[in-house]
Amino acid sequence: MNRIDMKAWAKVNLFLNVVGKRPDGFHELEMFNATIGLCDDVNIERVDNENGVTVTSNDKFLENGNNLVTRVANELLKRYAPDAGVRITIDKRIPAGAGLGGNSADAAAVIHGLDRLFGWNLNPIEKAAFALKHGADIPYCLQGGTAAVYGIGERIKPISVDLSGWSVLVVHPNIFTSTEQVFAAWDAGGFPQVPIAPFLKCAETGDIVGMMANMKNALEPATFSIAPEVAAWKTKISRELGHEGVVMTGSGSTILKVFVNNSARITRFLDENKDNSRVFVEKFVNKE
Repeated sequence: MNRIDMKAWAKVNLFLNVVGKRPDGFHELEMFNATIGLCDDVNIERVDNENGVTVTSNDKFLENGNNLVTRVANELLKRYAPDAGVRITIDKRIPAGAGLGGNSADAAAVIHGLDRLFGWNLNPIEKAAFALKHGADIPYCLQGGTAAVYGIGERIKPISVDLSGWSVLVVHPNIFTSTEQVFAAWDAGGFPQVPIAPFLKCAETGDIVGMMANMKNALEPATFSIAPEVAAWKTKISRELGHEGVVMTGSGSTILKVFVNNSARITRFLDENKDNSRVFVEKFVNKE
């Protein structure tokens, strides 16, 4: 095998709680994640008579040599195939800085892809431990699907809940929010935690309507204090489409609206806001 094509699936947080800050500076989280149909295409090709990693993409940031994908690929090659060379091509669709796990998804696809391309047969524990060194979202992105995620991303509990009949409206305003700044604002602001137990009870019993009623993100007040425009988008979505199933994903700036029927209101919202934000509808998907 000299080439492999992978999908790097976006993730959303349907629930996020910040438990607190650890002595090492990382934050303990409680999350419920799900995979959606938005993805980047990742192609990995072995290159003869070359060493190391070359990345090309429609996102020029990924070509600067100092990014997550390049670091992950370089370290894997140094460990397991030091004399090999690969060319990675990424067709980027997941927006950066949106709380959709785009860079982590690409890194996860590269880990899986290199393992298959070279036949290393790394076990899931090895992959997860390696992934966690490079980013808190990567272990989840290696697995995907619906899952509760704890700690700094290292503890993942798959929860089987059928979201296949539901869709999600994704609204990514033309606003970038820095994860570091949001967590710093959360630390300084004394913002409250949000209990995950009611949401998890609904997820574990397959009560999707109950999940929608209990979607929360403890980082919203911190993000809104830095970027009030994001708060305005959540208010707008809730006012025009109903407040059920509306939540910010990650540290922002994307707002989600989970729904079951693609109504005329959803269609109208997409049409009316396509020029001032990135808005689209995706299905929830399962991922190996």
